[in-house]
Amino acid sequence: MLMKHYSISDFRKRERERGSALLTAVIFSSIVFTLMGSYLYLSTSEYRVSSRSYLMGASFNLAEGGLDRALHVLNTGDNSGWTTGADAESQTYWSKRFGRFDMGSNIDGYIRVVIVNPDSSAPEIYSEGEARGHVAGSVYKQLRASLNSGFYPFMNGFNSKRGVVLKGNNVTFDSYDSRNGNYGLGNINSEVTVATPSVESDSIDIGNADVYGYVATGAGEPDVGPKGSITTYSNTGVVDKSRITTDFYAEFPDVSVPTLISPSTSIPTSGSIMGGDYELSNWTMSGNNTLVITGDTRIVVDGDISIRGQAGVVVASGATVAIYVSGDADISGKGILNSSQVPSQLVILGTNTTAGAQSLNVSGNGYLSSAVYAPNAEVTLSGGGSVGRVYGAVSAYGAKLNGNSHFSYDEALDGYNLGGAGFQVDEWVELSGVGLTPLQIDMADYGL
Repeated sequence: MLMKHYSISDFRKRERERGSALLTAVIFSSIVFTLMGSYLYLSTSEYRVSSRSYLMGASFNLAEGGLDRALHVLNTGDNSGWTTGADAESQTYWSKRFGRFDMGSNIDGYIRVVIVNPDSSAPEIYSEGEARGHVAGSVYKQLRASLNSGFYPFMNGFNSKRGVVLKGNNVTFDSYDSRNGNYGLGNINSEVTVATPSVESDSIDIGNADVYGYVATGAGEPDVGPKGSITTYSNTGVVDKSRITTDFYAEFPDVSVPTLISPSTSIPTSGSIMGGDYELSNWTMSGNNTLVITGDTRIVVDGDISIRGQAGVVVASGATVAIYVSGDADISGKGILNSSQVPSQLVILGTNTTAGAQSLNVSGNGYLSSAVYAPNAEVTLSGGGSVGRVYGAVSAYGAKLNGNSHFSYDEALDGYNLGGAGFQVDEWVELSGVGLTPLQIDMADYGL
């Protein structure tokens, strides 16, 4: 058997080959470890970012929960368990700490709430949520909410609970502000909102009407005819998509009938009255009778209203009239003339509590200037003459205009407070960022 002999050069060559392989393995291992280190670093960074994002969301949700708890205690008036006191500016406050809440992943949640001026008509809420327990540390979110009380039924202009259908080729919607005088040149705006919370398809049928303002539905686009528009006076004849929203929601609470002290139980069919309170089983006028109301008046009608023929009611300038009716109302004939042309001075309120069970037909003598809130009524409005001018606002179960009508929303009605409801959020803001963080309050100053 022959033996193979290796020279010195062969051994050196094999050593070089083994060295090269070892060097290659070391380099490859270094690359793998570097990549693994980068991956672990990125994974850790992503985990930290994800954790931080989770904690921020959790603290924000806790702060929102604090707002709800504050609203509940304000609306019930039961502040048992809350700390009461006065701050450094002598403002009264209620404060309370809530927790511990299990947020999952070993995170505990805490809520601190301060209500400033809780006994006023416009208190403020500061609510702070804390997500605690993560190695990254606690995360805080503080919210501030401004509240108002009561109910504002005319914030849009033309509200219908079940939808709106606009018929005719000469129907126009726009707005003005009675605080700046009567509707006319220099006081014609595009700020009316035709709105319904209905989620039915085509819940608002614009037809060929011109809406110089906005349209809002609960879901779905409005149906606009070939000659219809949703726009502004500076851009006529178009459907501006930016003026359409499909997430509208609104409450239509029933109207509370006021308690009248020693009211009159009858009202003249003609002549004048200087104001006061009236409670009637029914209200009927006919013939050529005209009733002039010269002072502040409240009229509660337990049954129906019928004003027909050439009969009519005149609200003198400076007088205010609020009509509460539980039955049907047909105010036609000469209708109602609001001499001031300020819609807030003539308010008609439907008090029926069964949806769709009431019918209100209201017309004006030459024009109608009124605000109508009837959450369970089918409301028909019309002005007199060929133009059919209606000024004011309407919020109803169903609402429509008669004939070739022009409806102008009075923007001054935006702040009309019907009362009867609890506190609600007017506006809120998250107190974070360079500009808003300094507005945070120190919860320790309120015992939290």
